[in-house]
Amino acid sequence: YTAHSICTPSRAALLTGRLPVRSGMCGNAYGSQHSMQPMVLACDAANGLPLNETTVAESLKDAGYSTMMIGKWHLGQQVKYQPTRQGFDHYFGLPYSVDMGFAYGNDTMEKPSQFEVCHPVPIIRDEKIIEQPADYSTLSQRYAAEAVEYISTAASSNKPFFLYLAFSHVHVPQFAAKDRIGTSERGYFGDSVEEMDSTVGAVLDAVRAHEGLSTNTFAFLTSDNGAIPSTSNEAYAGNNGLLSGRKAQIWEGGLREPAVAWWPNTIAGHQVIMDVAVTTDVFATFAELAGASLPSDREMDTISMLSILNITHAGKRGDARMVSAGGNTRNVSFFYQGCQLWAVRMGPWKAHFFTDPKPVFPIPQLNSDPVTTSHNTMAVLDDDQLTSHPTAVGGTPHNPPLLFNLESDPSEDFPLTGHDDVIKEIEAAVTLHKSKLKPGSPQLPFHDPKTRLCCDPTTTPPCYCNKPSPQS
Repeated sequence: YTAHSICTPSRAALLTGRLPVRSGMCGNAYGSQHSMQPMVLACDAANGLPLNETTVAESLKDAGYSTMMIGKWHLGQQVKYQPTRQGFDHYFGLPYSVDMGFAYGNDTMEKPSQFEVCHPVPIIRDEKIIEQPADYSTLSQRYAAEAVEYISTAASSNKPFFLYLAFSHVHVPQFAAKDRIGTSERGYFGDSVEEMDSTVGAVLDAVRAHEGLSTNTFAFLTSDNGAIPSTSNEAYAGNNGLLSGRKAQIWEGGLREPAVAWWPNTIAGHQVIMDVAVTTDVFATFAELAGASLPSDREMDTISMLSILNITHAGKRGDARMVSAGGNTRNVSFFYQGCQLWAVRMGPWKAHFFTDPKPVFPIPQLNSDPVTTSHNTMAVLDDDQLTSHPTAVGGTPHNPPLLFNLESDPSEDFPLTGHDDVIKEIEAAVTLHKSKLKPGSPQLPFHDPKTRLCCDPTTTPPCYCNKPSPQS
């Protein structure tokens, strides 16, 4: 599971090993960057991830690791909140989402009104803007090149390294290199997925290229939230399959993600792990592998995944099978909509204390002719097209909570009754959780136009410091 169903709080949870309500990195109203109470940090956000939070990068750096972040940050665009101030030695990427400003190579252009409060999207190296507007037609290739160079340098120095690569794919708008557009059978979305897949391959190939490095490198791939499927069957949006709901919802479609763990000769291939983990667990997992310490002065929400990955520190290869490891596994997970607790999973059970309406999405159809299908006239997915707008304030309360058995009903279609003992156990866990909860000061609702990033305000129009590449 992702720890939250939308970008900023999800990424805060991943890096801190703490639910975002603890750091104040959550908002109580659904909306875009123009909302007075956004669920994500805006392009003119006054705040960011609080500097008194400890990131996994800071913990690993203290343990002797070199650290680099590549890609989408979205935890504060101001220099004082950027990755280089949060434990990363180097950074290359976008300060926020690809839909938060004009960019070249944006192949499913969004409404101009969406960019009214934002300057063009910049690319940052360390703490300096090196390109504005960003050129999306070459972005993934540059991410890959940066990753390959960093891995090569780290391998040559014989120093342990931590690379956090946060892809800009497949967030809307979709984009890809010019020679990749129209090559998949899944429209722009398929083009974006294939380009991301190519980048993953390039990174792992870079690890394999250095003798002995792959058997001493742990890679973990997952997502920060579920897809926003299309309501009218366009093939440029994602799909959550049989899972109900979408990004920004607490139904399984908003939270339940694929995850792939890779460590040759240590994690056996061809096995499906059936145990539950949450993205907050990345912190404890990496810290245990690196011999790093977890913060001891605050409540943490992270549990090492090593026992459920069927590995040991000695590198014992597990059997290739479907496994449920037991041991130090996660029994309870708390899911917040904004800063409000809406649902809890305990074992196979999931209890919803609040819900919002389930959108209904068709299954996307493959293009019959992926080359000639109208890529150039594709409409843009916009939240106004959705059949429901989730809201973290209000929702429909349920007392007793709606209860589902996810092992037999992963679509959450059939609420169960007659399980008072299960509900009592879940409510006891909620009471204990809330007794230890100290919400952080809110970080998301505050804006300051002076914090918008701009390479040069004197250009015409302002903040346009480079032309598109010939590929755009």
